[in-house]
Amino acid sequence: RGSEGGVHVSWRRWWVAALLVLACRVDAQSAAVGLYAEGNDLYRAGDFAGARARYEAAVATGVADPRLLYNLANAVFKTGDLGEAILWYERALKQAPRDEDIEANLRFLRRIKRDRDPEPARGIARVLEQAYLWPTLNEVALLWILSLFLLFCVAAWRRWQGITQIGKAIPLAAVVCLVVGGYAVSRFDRDVNVLAAIVTQEQGIARSGPDAGETEVFVIHEGTKVVVERTEAGWYLVRLASGLGGGLPESVLMEI
Repeated sequence: RGSEGGVHVSWRRWWVAALLVLACRVDAQSAAVGLYAEGNDLYRAGDFAGARARYEAAVATGVADPRLLYNLANAVFKTGDLGEAILWYERALKQAPRDEDIEANLRFLRRIKRDRDPEPARGIARVLEQAYLWPTLNEVALLWILSLFLLFCVAAWRRWQGITQIGKAIPLAAVVCLVVGGYAVSRFDRDVNVLAAIVTQEQGIARSGPDAGETEVFVIHEGTKVVVERTEAGWYLVRLASGLGGGLPESVLMEI
């Protein structure tokens, strides 16, 4: 009886912990909704600084809704911080990658920032790039699961029918599974393992190494997106879309 009682208490503790976590999440969401509504009212009234403060407080609760991030980006832009506005639009786009409003605002800010981005691919290359990036990561994962399920169903059906030969159906389903799996791995490597950041200061001086005394390589301005290859002692080793690389102090950048 003592052993059973111990197990019972353990389960009760787990349930209490789970309920406390759920209650905290509900409280955070409720607080975020209230702050979001206040921010919207202030934004409509023209108080962009006040709206920004409310949106930032809502984000600080841990809620990452794309509508909240999008409105915060709008308020940040209205208060004059171009780099941070692009940062929040990029973060919103990660949550809602096919949102036309987010994409339109990002295109506008990219045109008005000081550093010009490389020209996007055109023609068939552009179509292929858009097709590659169109599904969200959740959709890619679901597609991979469905391809595995298809392979299982084909094999199980042939087994149930008593067909011992491999035939064409199983290899075809296996090829589909491998192709989808390769695509999924490629997308996850690109979207999850590649760290990107936005320059949020007016400008940053990239150097040949992680030290202010190293040789200046290039100057970069707010709003520019870079790929972070590694971090070292308060510095980011970054690479531009053009391929040029250098070290920037972490105070210049914010990760997407």
